[in-house]
Amino acid sequence: IVIPPSITSLKLSFFEGCTSLKHVVIPSSVTSIDDRAFYNCSLIEKIKIPSSVTQINEYAFFSCTSLKQILLPDSLISIGDGAFFRCSSLEVLKIPSSVNSIGNDCFSNCENLIHISIPSSLTSLKSRTFNNCSSLMNISLPSSLKSIGDYCFFNCSSITTIDIPSSLNYIGEFCFSNCSNLIQISIPCSVNSINDATFNECTKLEKISIPSSVTSFGNSVFNNCSSLAQINLPPSTTSIGNSIFCGCTSLTHLSIPSSVTFIGNK
Repeated sequence: IVIPPSITSLKLSFFEGCTSLKHVVIPSSVTSIDDRAFYNCSLIEKIKIPSSVTQINEYAFFSCTSLKQILLPDSLISIGDGAFFRCSSLEVLKIPSSVNSIGNDCFSNCENLIHISIPSSLTSLKSRTFNNCSSLMNISLPSSLKSIGDYCFFNCSSITTIDIPSSLNYIGEFCFSNCSNLIQISIPCSVNSINDATFNECTKLEKISIPSSVTSFGNSVFNNCSSLAQINLPPSTTSIGNSIFCGCTSLTHLSIPSSVTFIGNK
């Protein structure tokens, strides 16, 4: 289908449920792709977004399960919640440097996504951004990044290592939970707390560097990190949550500083 140049935006649910739609040409007159515009258009394989578009809104390409290639323009400013949720054939994507906002669940359940380029224009990754991206191997976090939301990399089971920039000051709950091939990670000194279940079920995690800026550890932080052999909690630590080392069957050395005033159960 060729959309006529008289159209300036693809409105709410424009092509929702068009499960036989395979090819679409978006004209340069279009400036926004609204909520659910291509929701469940399961046969579209390739789409080019024109340079006139500044916004891709919530769930715009939700469950476009055949989508393998999408070209995002340098004009794009924001990508809404769940915009590419369950685009399970998408393998590689470059986010242009013009983008300053990516919503919750944006690439959640993109099971074949291997590589994604994140621009320095972003300061935060929101909740569940890459949740269940089980093939994701290569990701570079920009030096501008200040926060990573809850469950952001949950079950990204192909990641072996990730470099966290020194600008980061917040890591959300369950952020790297079930990253079962993550081997090592370093927390920057701008972070002052490790939240609940951050590394839960990271069964191959062998090495973690924790800075002296960290004062508290939430519940189940290292639950079932069965390859972790030793860990030194920084001298700044005052609080250790429940079940923090439950299932750490390889742990042979643990140093708890005298500054700790609270240790949870289990």
